[in-house]
Amino acid sequence: MTQLRQDLTFIMPFSNVLHLPFAQKLKATQLAGFGALALQPQEVQRINAGGLSIADMKSMAADHGVTIARLDPLCTWNPNWHPNNMDSAFIADHSMTTEAFFAMSQALGCGHMSLNATYVADAYSLEQQVEHYAAICRLAAEFGLVCDLEPIPMWGVQTLEQGWDIVRQADAPNGGLVFDTLHFVRGNSTLEAIEAMAGDKIHCVQICDGIHPLEQGVTLEADCFNRMWPGTGNFPLADIVTALEKINGLNQVGPEVFSLANQQLSAEQVARACRESLAHYPELLSNH
Repeated sequence: MTQLRQDLTFIMPFSNVLHLPFAQKLKATQLAGFGALALQPQEVQRINAGGLSIADMKSMAADHGVTIARLDPLCTWNPNWHPNNMDSAFIADHSMTTEAFFAMSQALGCGHMSLNATYVADAYSLEQQVEHYAAICRLAAEFGLVCDLEPIPMWGVQTLEQGWDIVRQADAPNGGLVFDTLHFVRGNSTLEAIEAMAGDKIHCVQICDGIHPLEQGVTLEADCFNRMWPGTGNFPLADIVTALEKINGLNQVGPEVFSLANQQLSAEQVARACRESLAHYPELLSNH
């Protein structure tokens, strides 16, 4: 069986196990050989409503050798956060207040949080985005959280370069980025942009594949939730992973694959897909 590098942290993104009960999410994470799991705050609420307390969740995770490391995402960190390209169900699902989000993160023992900039592209100037980001980083620091911004082309922070500008100018000790290969490709970011970054400010790397250029008639929104496992599309993933390795940016790595097809997969099948997809990239393997 392929052995992943022991000096890297591997995380199971919530996307891959959305369809599984909590115990099976943990099983998939453990079988994949990953030590960490990311969860959505609304998922946690539903798990709690189903009868498992946060204390139960932490105990079960520990029994599987898994840490609930990241709560993903917080959207309400700025006043104009409502997206104009998502339906009312999405907005309701992502409307948790910052206060509730931080309380949940603390209860779960998370060390990292993700921010989605769901506002429209022209909602704020760069200076205003920096101010809002710096402010949420200060609040996150009070809860011992690393606060990572994820550039996403269909919303307000559309490119890696924009995200890095915000993080760099905010200069928050607990600030950083989530690097997602789909958003990197769809945002037309460059390998040179990776080379210009500080690798220790990339705190999470989400790897998926796809078809580039985007097929005619397919929107960014649809594409975001219909991803491919690494190694099954034509994204330049090998070059991206190599560029990240060169700047020591391979931190909290996982294959993030939103896809309706995954709903048919068992925990064992999810784990196998995770391991086999990452095996395409030598920088992630123990014999590197």
